[in-house]
Amino acid sequence: MPRKGENIFKRKDGRWEARYIHHRENGKAKYCYVYGATYNEVKMKKKAALQALNRGIKFEGYGQESEFGGLAKAWLSDIRINVKESTYTRYYRIVNKYLLPMIDKQRLDKMDQGYLNGLTANLLLRGGTGGTALAPKTVTDILCVLKSILKYGTENGVVCPDGNRLRYPPKKGKAAKILTDDNRIRIERQLLNSDDTVSLGILFTLFTGVRIGELCGLRWGDVDFPNATVSISRTVERIDNLEPGAKGKTKVVLSEPKTECSVRVIPLPGFLLEYMQRQRCGADCYLLTGKRKHTEPHQYYVRYQKYLARNKIDRHTFHTLRHTFATRCVEMGFDTKSLSEILGHSSITTTLSVYVHPSMQQKKAQMEKLTPHIFC
Repeated sequence: MPRKGENIFKRKDGRWEARYIHHRENGKAKYCYVYGATYNEVKMKKKAALQALNRGIKFEGYGQESEFGGLAKAWLSDIRINVKESTYTRYYRIVNKYLLPMIDKQRLDKMDQGYLNGLTANLLLRGGTGGTALAPKTVTDILCVLKSILKYGTENGVVCPDGNRLRYPPKKGKAAKILTDDNRIRIERQLLNSDDTVSLGILFTLFTGVRIGELCGLRWGDVDFPNATVSISRTVERIDNLEPGAKGKTKVVLSEPKTECSVRVIPLPGFLLEYMQRQRCGADCYLLTGKRKHTEPHQYYVRYQKYLARNKIDRHTFHTLRHTFATRCVEMGFDTKSLSEILGHSSITTTLSVYVHPSMQQKKAQMEKLTPHIFC
């Protein structure tokens, strides 16, 4: 039950309401309101709202009339120091390119289930603001950010819809492309007879499965020749430049890999170490440049595509090399846990569902193991 002086009471509509002072204007208190189904729920919301207020978080609009835009901007401000710069720029882009143009002034308490469903449909059909339809993966990314914002608002005492009720677009299974055995063998032969850095990067990826950003961030000092291993501890990527007055719209950053699991040590096969010895440079030089300055993924990708065209090899993405590595490992009997750690995945499920695609030959070989008992 509420105590005297708490400013918590039960409304005629059955909900509980808590009132607290947000700020004062000319000596007059300006109140905010939070609502809940029970006394304990609304008491916790009030406590969270006061904590948020003490941290300096401010929303445009108060209580039940809070607008989405203010909450989204507060969320961006609050998470900035807790996430990688590249992650923050991605969130910032999603909020400002998609969410704010759609629902900046939308009152949070008016966003019911029908409204939330409409957001998904709008993004899929018109990109949110009457533009081009978006891919299901892009819409899912946008909705994940929206869910985080709504959760943040609820935790800080703002009346928000339940983000768990967002309707995500159905996932469409898409088999990853891998190199055919003929193409792979042909590329390997050409690479082993080359001594340039483009060839080094392609061969290294074919036999380690590293991501292109991780490859660009590798220094010779990361390679432990005596122990035949390489340490993956950084990545290179181009992100939006959010600095005020910046000359360029984007910038290249050198940072930690994608996740904690992406920081890893990969064993290297002997032939690859021998090949690398031919191009070995100083410990502080990068593998792909042989200098103390790194290259960025896009620049190396352009060089990679030129290599394919020059050698009359079918065009495919650089990530195809990673897919090919993972698939070959499974076909050769790698245990899934080891492969998952080599690839830098946070779970075995990701390894099996995203990167591992058995060939038809492997499937046939497995099926041939099924024989009637009479033949055993």
